[in-house]
Amino acid sequence: MELFSGRMLMFWFCLLQFLNFVERGAVSSNSVKGQYTNETCSKQCSDSESLSCRNECGFDGIQGEWNLTDAEMGLLASMFTGGLTIASPISAHMVRLVHPFAVIGFGQLIFTLALFGAGFSTNFWMLLGFRTLVGVSEPSFIVVAPAMIDIIAPPERRSLWMAAFYMCISLGSAGGLMLGTIVKAAGGNWQWAFWVQAIINLPLALLFIFSRPADFTWDRIKGSPAPPENGNVDDEAGKLVPLEEGASPTASPKNPLQAMARASMGFEESRSAWEDIKELLRSRRYIFLVTAYSLMMAVSGVILFWGPKAGKDTYKIEEHADIYFGAMVVVSGISGTLVGGWLLDRLGGGYEKACKVCAIQLVIAGVLCTLSFWIPPSTTDPNVYAFFALFSIGYFCVASFYGPATSTLLWVCDPALRAQSVGLATLIFHVFGDVPSPWYAGAIHDYGGLSWQWTFTVLCPILTLSGCIFGLAIIPEKSRKYAEVA
Repeated sequence: MELFSGRMLMFWFCLLQFLNFVERGAVSSNSVKGQYTNETCSKQCSDSESLSCRNECGFDGIQGEWNLTDAEMGLLASMFTGGLTIASPISAHMVRLVHPFAVIGFGQLIFTLALFGAGFSTNFWMLLGFRTLVGVSEPSFIVVAPAMIDIIAPPERRSLWMAAFYMCISLGSAGGLMLGTIVKAAGGNWQWAFWVQAIINLPLALLFIFSRPADFTWDRIKGSPAPPENGNVDDEAGKLVPLEEGASPTASPKNPLQAMARASMGFEESRSAWEDIKELLRSRRYIFLVTAYSLMMAVSGVILFWGPKAGKDTYKIEEHADIYFGAMVVVSGISGTLVGGWLLDRLGGGYEKACKVCAIQLVIAGVLCTLSFWIPPSTTDPNVYAFFALFSIGYFCVASFYGPATSTLLWVCDPALRAQSVGLATLIFHVFGDVPSPWYAGAIHDYGGLSWQWTFTVLCPILTLSGCIFGLAIIPEKSRKYAEVA
C-alpha cells in the first residue's frame, strides 16, 4: 500500500486532525482541568467555585495544583488559539515556498515538543507558554489539508470527504475528554495526558519530515500524468487544458498543491502574502463568511471548553460528566459532520447551497442549545436526559456546519488563493472567535456573578446570528466569478 496515495493522504490528514483535538479535549476535561476531590465539598462549592472553598475541600488537576480561577483557565485555552492565529497566514504562505510535507512535518515536531514541555511545566506561566506553542504548530496542516482534499476527493464526494476531515474535530475532542478520565482512573497525574499524546504524535512528525518530495507526485494523488510544460489544470474536472496565451509554464509535479495554485491562475511566485490578503478582503462575500465563521467559533470554543463543567454544575451530574459529554460529542459531532457533507453533495454542491446549509443549521443550533439550559435543573434522570437530548441535537447542527463552511472558503476565491483563504480565515475567526471566548465566559462566570446557565443563555443565541450572516453571504458579487463556478 502506498503511503501517500489519495486515500492514504486523506487518512493522514484525518489522523493529524484527530490528535490535535485530543489535546484540546484533554485540557477541557474535568479530570485534567480540575474538579473537587471530595463529593460533599463538590455539592457545597459548585455554585461559588471560590478559591477558599477549593483550598478547604481539595481540588485536583491544573486548577487545583496552582489555584487558578476560571478566567485563568480560559486564558489557557485562549493562548493556544492565539498561537494558532499567529501561525496560520505564515503557514499558508510557506506552502508556496517549500514542499507542503516539510511544513506539516516540522509543525508536528513543534507540536510534539510542546506537548512534552506542557507535561513538564512547573507553573502556570510555563504551561501557558507551551500551550501557545502547541497552537503555533497546528496551522502547518490545517491550511494545507482543505485545499489538498478539494483536489484529491472525487468530485461527487468532495463535500463528504471535507466533512469526514472535520468530523475528526468532534472525535478528537471526545477522545481527549475520555483520555483525561482514563489517565485519572489509572492513577496518573494530569501531566500524563500531555505525555501520552506526545509519544503517539512523534512518529507522524518524523514520517512527514523524512518523506522526500519525489514521494508525493501528481500521479500519486490524481491518478493522472504530471502536468506537461505546456499544460494547465482544470480544477473542477481534474483534466489538463492548454495554458492561456502568454502565460508561463508552472508545472511542478513534485508539489501538486503548488501546481494547482500556479497553473490554474498563472500565479506569480513573486506575489507577496499581503497582496493575496488584499485580494481576499476586497470580496464582500468573504467578509460575511469569516464574520459568520468567527461568531460560530466563539460559541463552539465555549461549548467545548466549558460545556462539561456547565452541564455538571447546572444539572448536578455527580459522576462521569466528561464521559457523558464525550459520548455526546462523538455521536452528535460525527453524525452531524457527515450529514452536513452528505447533504451538500445530495443538493449538488456549489457555493450558494453550502451557505444555505450553514445558515439553516446554525439558526436551529442557536435555539436548541439555548433551550437545553432552561430545562428545570434537577437531579432526576428525566431532566438530565432531556438536557443531553436537546443539547445533542443542537451540537449535531453545529457539527454539520464544518464541511460546507470550509468549502465556501475554498470556492469564494480564485483557486490560487485557496490555502491563503483558509489561513486568513483561521487567523480572523480565532482572533475574534475562540481565542477570547473561553476567557470571556470564565470572566463572566467569575466576575459577572452569572451562573453557568445564564452564561450559556447569553452566548448560545450568537449561533443564530451567525446563521443569519451566512444568509447574507449568498448575495452575489458582480465583479466576482469564482463562487459562481464552484
